[in-house]
Amino acid sequence: MYISYFNKFIKYFGTGRKIKLAIFTLMGLVAGMLEFVGITLIYPFALAMVKPEILKTGFSALPEFIQQYLYKIPEAKLALLIGLIAMVIFILKNIYMMIFIYFQSRFLEHWKMYICNMIMKFYLFAPYNVIQKISESDKLYILNVVPPNVTGNFCQRYITLIINLIIVISILSLILIKFFTAGVITITFIVISLVIQNKLFKGKITAINSNILKITRYENSVTYTNINCIKEVKIQNVEEKFLNKYKDAMNKLTKIVSKLSFYSGIPPYTIETLIVISLILLGIVISHSGQQSINMLAALAMIVAAIFRIAPALNRIQTSILNLPTGFKFLQNLIEVYEEYNIGQYSNISTTAAPIKFNRKLEFKNVCFSYEKDLPILKNISFTINKGDFVGIIGLSGVGKSTLADIITGLLSPDSGEIYVDDAKIDIDKFSGFSKNIGYVQQEFDMLECSFRENIAWDENPENIDDQKVISVLKQVRLWDEVLKHENTIYDIPFVGETGLSRGQKQRLAIARALYKNPEILLFDEATSALDVKVENEITEMLKNVCSDKTIIAIAHRLSTLQACNKLIYMKDGTIVDIGTFRELSDKYPEFAELIRLSSIQQND
Repeated sequence: MYISYFNKFIKYFGTGRKIKLAIFTLMGLVAGMLEFVGITLIYPFALAMVKPEILKTGFSALPEFIQQYLYKIPEAKLALLIGLIAMVIFILKNIYMMIFIYFQSRFLEHWKMYICNMIMKFYLFAPYNVIQKISESDKLYILNVVPPNVTGNFCQRYITLIINLIIVISILSLILIKFFTAGVITITFIVISLVIQNKLFKGKITAINSNILKITRYENSVTYTNINCIKEVKIQNVEEKFLNKYKDAMNKLTKIVSKLSFYSGIPPYTIETLIVISLILLGIVISHSGQQSINMLAALAMIVAAIFRIAPALNRIQTSILNLPTGFKFLQNLIEVYEEYNIGQYSNISTTAAPIKFNRKLEFKNVCFSYEKDLPILKNISFTINKGDFVGIIGLSGVGKSTLADIITGLLSPDSGEIYVDDAKIDIDKFSGFSKNIGYVQQEFDMLECSFRENIAWDENPENIDDQKVISVLKQVRLWDEVLKHENTIYDIPFVGETGLSRGQKQRLAIARALYKNPEILLFDEATSALDVKVENEITEMLKNVCSDKTIIAIAHRLSTLQACNKLIYMKDGTIVDIGTFRELSDKYPEFAELIRLSSIQQND
């Protein structure tokens, strides 16, 4: 299963990284060779320290020019030379490993960034109806929680496991070459001990891995809900209840993470125990091998050095083995998300489309739409909006008004029917060219944590913002006097609430943002429904004056917003009942007249 998912991970997210993974493996082999050579030199170094003349008996196996050089070195300096060589090799090896860790960290961080970028591209470029299916908390979870755990708890552990296995195998190979029987006994003991250790912890680790993904996701969801629903929480006086939910989520997460940390912290102590026992076993075997005491001392010195190097490597191996299943759960989650939404297809989408001018009219012909098969939301919608119209779309909640707005803006693609601009049919792949004509104002305006000017020209780089244009639109929406109260005017950061912007002023800021691009069409989707009637009427009057040269499409539940419209599209059950003026529709349809009465407004003759 690991191999299958890892292959998928490389296939989906490993573009340009297969070679680098192979390089990391080769680097591990080099590290193992350096360990091998360095520890090998401990044996002759120990001999040279005790009885240097013994070394010269073994020079015959070396090339002649090296023999001649070594024979010229005084015996007293031979140990120093070998020691210096061993020291240089260990220093070079450690510098090499530090460089390796640096490049590994960069590699994994860039890989995480690549995955996050791919997910963000999916969020930004995927069809709106696809993105709607993912909750806001899950969007943040998939983007901010999953990639770091995949690269940190899986990829990094995987690389660490491979590299340290190479190092351990290299060192154990040396022991086997020099002391075969002792090496076999020690390796057998270590392997059996590690297997038993994994068996003991396997059930507990499996239980942790079966819950950690669910609990992490639950905690993320609770945190997101608490932060984004603060106002409702306070209004209902349920702060304690939501705090307890957060405490419960954090308690569950803390318990499972602490258990995982506990099991991850065990390997150093178990490995240390195994290493000491192995060292004693090796000493016993070597002491009964019949070697001279000097050779035995040198052998023990090399074994101690080997064990000293094996210990941390075995610790990292065991820790990686224990943590890999946790990272694997997040890897599975990432692969499932990728395959469910085919994330890769959105990686290189271009949003560049030729602008489509809106000179005369926008026309819908028999447009149908459904989110799910056999559950139509819009049924044969047909209407015409002429340039300069102030059109209202009215109806009770759930009749498809916002869905219609999403189709007008190009967020959703109709299942059938045709859309024309100035008698030219617009295909969905060209719709972004038309949507550039639209300034969109929705009910909930999310202010950025930046200045007035950056909130208004939000998609431009700060250095490219036209300040005079910002001031102009602020004056148009009657917000300039409020901005002047701030010390740094348009460079100050706005906020809503005490001593900050009112809800109505915040909505004016949203309209200013829409006006900054000087669009041909302004579309208001329940943009004033959260305001009181007085403020709503003020904004409506302001729109009549400011937007006299614009085409306005206003979707509203309250009819007070739409008194100024010259045309109303009356919807019911996903269909257009009729199109007309206030007077025409109220005289013709009792239900419409009832909507007017419920809105508590007076018709304008």
